[in-house]
This record gives sequence, C-alpha cells and structure tokens, in this order.
Amino acid sequence: MPYKPIIKAGSILLLTAWASWSKAQLAAQLPAKLLTCFEQKDTSMITGELAPNFSVAGHTGAGANFRINQIIKNYPLKAVHIVSEKKTKRGTLLQIEVTDAKGKTTSNQALVDNKGKLIYFSLFDQLYGLKRESKPKLRAVIPFENKNGSIYLQVKINGYEKPLRLLFDTGADGMAVNQQLAEAIGLKVTRENNASVVGGNTKIQVSDNNSILLDTLKLAGQGIAIFPEMGKEGDGIIGNTLIRQFITHIDYDKNTISLYDFGDFQYKGKGTAVPITMPAGVMILPGQLEIVKDKSYSGHFVFDTGASYDLICFRPFVRQNKLLVSGFKPEAQAATVSMGVSSPTFAGKSYQFAISPLPPMQGLPVTLMGGSAGNEQWQPGFDGSIGVRLLSRYNITINLAESEVYFSPNRLHAHPQDFLVKSYQFGWDNTGKLKALGVVGAAENPTGLKTGDLIQRIDKYTVDQLKKNPTLIDEIRLKAGGESISITTTDDNIVNI
Repeated sequence: MPYKPIIKAGSILLLTAWASWSKAQLAAQLPAKLLTCFEQKDTSMITGELAPNFSVAGHTGAGANFRINQIIKNYPLKAVHIVSEKKTKRGTLLQIEVTDAKGKTTSNQALVDNKGKLIYFSLFDQLYGLKRESKPKLRAVIPFENKNGSIYLQVKINGYEKPLRLLFDTGADGMAVNQQLAEAIGLKVTRENNASVVGGNTKIQVSDNNSILLDTLKLAGQGIAIFPEMGKEGDGIIGNTLIRQFITHIDYDKNTISLYDFGDFQYKGKGTAVPITMPAGVMILPGQLEIVKDKSYSGHFVFDTGASYDLICFRPFVRQNKLLVSGFKPEAQAATVSMGVSSPTFAGKSYQFAISPLPPMQGLPVTLMGGSAGNEQWQPGFDGSIGVRLLSRYNITINLAESEVYFSPNRLHAHPQDFLVKSYQFGWDNTGKLKALGVVGAAENPTGLKTGDLIQRIDKYTVDQLKKNPTLIDEIRLKAGGESISITTTDDNIVNI
C-alpha cells in the first residue's frame, strides 16, 4: 500500500535515521522536506535530498540550483500530498498533489532514484516552461534545409509575410535577429539585457510575447533577442527554443524535425541513449578523445548544431592534458574568437573520438586551441564543442525532460571522415556528394575553389574510389606534403592546390 502523507504548514515531520529507512519511506518523506524549504525560504534544507542528475526544465548543476532557489523563494506552496507511487526503470515515480496559498490544487509528478533522492519535480519544470503531458502527441513534422549539416528552418514571426531563414543553433539559448530585420518585422522592444557574445559583451534589446510559425506549428509568447549585428548566413538563430518545449527528433536522412510533447514518451528507434547535462543554458555531452592511439582523455563537450566543424577542444582542456605535445600533428593553423577570447588554433586528425557511450569515430578531424596572452585564465566551464559535421552523421532525438539524447547512425555515418588537403577541407553530405567545405585560416580559397563546390575527382582518384577506399585519402594527403594536388569539380573545372 503506497504511503499517502498529507503535509501542511505547522505539521512538519522531524526526520531521524534517514539512511536506514526503506526506499518507499524515503520517498514518502519528500513532501515534508519540500514544505520545510518553502516555509523557511531556504533551499539548503533540501540540497542533500537532490540526486546528482537533478534537473529543472532540463537545467542541471548550477542552472538547476538557481531555478529551484527562485521557485522556493517565490512560489506560495502550502500543502503537499503523495497520491500514489510506481516503480519505473529510472526510479520511483510519485503522483503528488500540491496546494498553493489561494487553495488551488494541482497534480504533479516527482521522480526519485533508488536512494530516495529527487531527480525532477514536474511543478518546478512547468514553472520554467517545460510541461509534461499525460498523453504526449506528435505536434509537427517540419522540413529543414540541410547545408553541410547546418539546419535552417523557415520561420514566420508575428504574421510578417516573408519567411525568415533561421539557423537551429543548440549552442545558443534562444531566438535572435539583427536590428535591421527587427525593425522590418516591427518587433516591439520590451526590455534591455547584457548578453555574452563572441568577442565580449554587448547590450541588446529584447522583444517579448511574439508568435512564431514553423510550417504548421504556431508558438505564442516567444522572446526574441535583437542584436545590433549578426552573422551573414541566414536571418538569425532559433537556438534552444524548440528543445525546451518539445522532444525534438532530427532526421538528417529525411531533412525533417519532428516535435513531440514531453511526457511518457517511448523511444522506438535503434539509437543509443547518451546522458546530457545543462548547467549553463546549453547541452553538454560526455566525450572520449584519443589524439594518438592509447592516449585517452575524458571531457565534457557542448552539443552545438550552430557550429560548422567536427570537434574543437578549448584551451584549458588542451593545456591540462598537454594535447599539443601529445603526438598531435597539426596540418593547418588559424585563429578563433570564442567566449570573448582570441586564440590560435591548430587543425589536424585525431586517432579517434567517441560521444560516450557511442562507438568511437576513427580519424575524426579535431581543432586544438593554443595559448595566448588573453586565454590562460579562461574557464569556459566545459572542455570543447561538438559541431554539425560530427552530429549530422546521426539521426538524433533530444529529450530534455529526461536529460538524454538518442543517437542513431544515418546514411552519412558510413562515409569517410572530413579531411584536409593543404588547409582545404573536404567532406561528404547526406546525399553522398563530396564537397569543398572551406579553407582553414582563410575566408575563401585563392585558387578559385569555392565553399560548396561539388567534387568529382581529387588527384587521380574519383569520389567513388575515395569513398570505397579511404586509405587513398591518406595517400593524397601524404603526397600533398611536397606536391601540388589537382581538384576537379563536377562542372569539370580543374584547380591546383
């Protein structure tokens, strides 16, 4: 028989011998702990009862702690009632009724682990915009433009006639457009914020309570940041707006994004679950890097669909593990500005890299951030960033409510990794075509080979030969150390690099 204690103000239970109680009894005492916190406006009263993976609307660590502190200080909780409990794969699911100061009672869920520690409380999630539905539904299937793995969505804002081309960027917190476009749309500025951007900080304006239309899906009450300037590609970014409101499935084979309600969602694909954290507004994945064989380094990397590379390791991680002197052979040098810090970068090939616990990808390109006068004290809070050139090799299901992402290899996964020839980067797309992806350290190729050009031959080998026998790529790269290499595009243009 489930425990059903009703906890009201003035009837707090004193808990003794906490560790010796049964799991059911541990879960049953949760309402007392919660109510004590709300009565005394003191988060520390429950800190010891939170699981290591405790989250609020997907936010973990410092992000979750900030949000629970705000909730406990401001939400008028007056009574808590456990209605039922059910065992699940992740722990014990509690049905809880909460009554506020006005006498309104709502039904909520709480998940506790096998030690009785709280993993999530749906009331907290909902107060920060993540709602768990009792019967989750598919809300929309939205086509996207796939540009070398980067995802561009057609979005309408407030009925503005012209659809906007927005980058789906999980490395950004929300939606943003530039000042000129905001004026054309007629966005109404409601407040100002200081924002951290590449290169430092800037003051931005924010427009609240906008409606956006993605294909057939309409979302109301959306905030949009207005930056003085933004990148040239696309009309802006959509950031983590979608993943905070829906289970988000990215299908690179079909070039569609499917959005589902949060709730009792059953993943039916063949992918592997990867745990995620979100301590500072962006998703973090565990990773395992081997620069050379048998030298392995564990790290935590940003899941960043707004980044066009495979993998970059930030300066603190590079310095701590001495990666630049670990046997790494740089093939190209450039510079980058990240989190306001300018640094030299060195691009080359790793032995392998794995998003844990996925199988490793051998020969993955990696960029290592070198030292500079401005970055030796820099602490970004994570070890690097995984970009779309790696991510787009999988079909991906992001379930922020459960703090997990499913990765399932797609058509691109079987193709050879991206590769460098004399600082020129090449890679396959999801249709099996080899493309020029750009020049490391230069805005454009001075030989006339343009970013996006389709390739039919490199040196004496056709694209099909390179695809079937990737060792031929290594042969070309070795030859490029002392000789020029001819590149033939699909329109029979031949350039030498």
